[in-house]
Amino acid sequence: MPRLRRDEGGNALLEGSDGTVAAAGLGGVLALAIASAPTGITVADPSLPDCPLVFCNPAFSKITGYPAEEVLGRNCRFLQGPGTEKSVVRQIRRAIAEQKPITVEFTNHRKDGRRFTNELRLAPVFDPEGRLVAYVGIQHDVTARKRAEREVEKARRAAERANKEKSDFLAFTSHEVRTPLHGVMGTLSLLLDTPLDAEQRAYAETARRCGATLLHTVNELLDLSKIEAGKLDIHPAPFRLADVVKDVLDLLAPAAAEKGIDLSASLDHLLPAELIGDATRIRQVLLNLADNAVKFTHRGSVEIRLAALPDGHVGFAVTDTGIGIPPKLRAKLFTRFTQAEAGAEQSGSGLGLAICKRLVALMGGQIAVDSTPGRGSTFFFDLPLPPVPESGAPPTRLAPRPELAPPPALAHGRILLAEDGKANQLVAAAILRKAGYTVELARDGAEAVAAAESGDYDLILMDLRMPLMDGYAATRAIRQIRGPRGRVPIIAMTASVMPGDAERCLEAGMDGHLAKPLDRLELLRAVEKVLDSRPRRPRAPAPPPEPGLLPPLLDRETLEELRAAVGPGRLPRLISVFAAETKERVRRMHGLTDPARIEEEAHTLKASAATFGAIALRDAAGRLEEACRLGDETAWRDILDSLPGLAERSIAAFPQPRGERRGEGAEGEGGED
Repeated sequence: MPRLRRDEGGNALLEGSDGTVAAAGLGGVLALAIASAPTGITVADPSLPDCPLVFCNPAFSKITGYPAEEVLGRNCRFLQGPGTEKSVVRQIRRAIAEQKPITVEFTNHRKDGRRFTNELRLAPVFDPEGRLVAYVGIQHDVTARKRAEREVEKARRAAERANKEKSDFLAFTSHEVRTPLHGVMGTLSLLLDTPLDAEQRAYAETARRCGATLLHTVNELLDLSKIEAGKLDIHPAPFRLADVVKDVLDLLAPAAAEKGIDLSASLDHLLPAELIGDATRIRQVLLNLADNAVKFTHRGSVEIRLAALPDGHVGFAVTDTGIGIPPKLRAKLFTRFTQAEAGAEQSGSGLGLAICKRLVALMGGQIAVDSTPGRGSTFFFDLPLPPVPESGAPPTRLAPRPELAPPPALAHGRILLAEDGKANQLVAAAILRKAGYTVELARDGAEAVAAAESGDYDLILMDLRMPLMDGYAATRAIRQIRGPRGRVPIIAMTASVMPGDAERCLEAGMDGHLAKPLDRLELLRAVEKVLDSRPRRPRAPAPPPEPGLLPPLLDRETLEELRAAVGPGRLPRLISVFAAETKERVRRMHGLTDPARIEEEAHTLKASAATFGAIALRDAAGRLEEACRLGDETAWRDILDSLPGLAERSIAAFPQPRGERRGEGAEGEGGED
């Protein structure tokens, strides 16, 4: 093979294999270019035994560490070694046998033993008569690129894990926190409907306000987490502008009236009555701003103003005559976890305005504030909201309407409540029965389907997460029932507020979606709205209370907190229901062999045991749930075997109501202290 070199004058010369030297022509220039290329280039001669390399350029030697004298005359397989992909080697051999070009990436070894990733482009060369005369190999060291790709992939997987963990956290917070809040808020609502002296009522009202604040903070955390995870979507649809403003006024009217603040709204006559946008998120932003205005205003007024802007946007402004905001706080007001200064009368989680800013941005608008300390503030934002043609104009002035009263005590309607949590059953059933409705209970989805098949109901309230059959499956089964019983209205009641939950409910055949914890009036209004359009049935007597078993190794502080929350005389009934539910659940779990089913039951047992302070039982149920989730059969069978005795001892640890003897109703199962 001739080599290219230069003479003392810099002229290109070709040195033949026989030692003759001649001036280089075009071929010599090409040879010089190949020798200077930064890419490794080799030529193999298929006419020689084992198809050895007969040429390599300096770049190939730099990539591999082998000088030309150690390469020429050898087959290129000397670069292979441990880690070289055998499947790629087979591809190369097949291409050579078929005299076809091929491009591959595979692991080669340098002379010093270090691995590198070689991108090889191998092509056959034919003479004018079509005879194979050479194989040309072009080689790149792509080790750095492959390392960068692996780092990117690693980062991608880490981001996916982080997103999944955030989603899991959202689901946990949504269900595990909101579910007990539903019981707490509902029970407090019932307590405030009972005769209380002034001191007791003050305590109950304080607990209710604290619960409402906690729920608001949980909802804010969920919203912020969903926004940051990219899981909060905007759903534009036609809506009536005045309805959104009225909702905000009505919700804030009691707080404004208590402080003697004028609360009103004005709407530009140039605005259309109906627009296209996400009414839920617009209401959320407007309510948050107006709620802050009421909180920080001690005298004067809070006014909501809406105007048509020249660029086609709609402007929203909330103006108050409150305490105002200092300049140094205004600069960071829309940053999460920014609160009023220490010592301020009102403060919050520091999330509301940050969420407002992000929601407004998601809807294509901007938000800002103008404030003078001691004189008040104006928060304003604008949104691109297309008008609904020929929808008319909204009213120019709005004021809060008087607070709505709950349905009268003579309200009629037969309701099936499908809910596996006994505490939540008691709260919801008590609210509905007190309003005059007939309520029947189902402990799981299968019972709900059976009841719907055999009974005529005006409404079914369906919890989504239940054992045996969840609310989605139960609804689909009910919709398969022929006749009117299969068309009964079904409203979901769930502590989960994850994206898509409401849509999944509608897809399953439900007629509505209520998020726990429910305000009493919110629940009654939703029920009344459905029943208003249906014929009323004669009231039937409420079912008798379920017989109690043994009342839960015990955290007495938790039990006393529960006693204070539910009020005098109600705790023994709750303990009795918890004991009966626990006994039945443990018995049912021992008849199961599917770990997924056992995990579901253990999850519910863990939550109910925690509510009643049965700490040992709660922890055992948690371990059982985890063992089932991990598929550790030995562990979950051992825990399951120990559960009946632990449940019995936990139930026996509860204080006995006066007049009941230990073990009553337990069919001979004695308790141990």
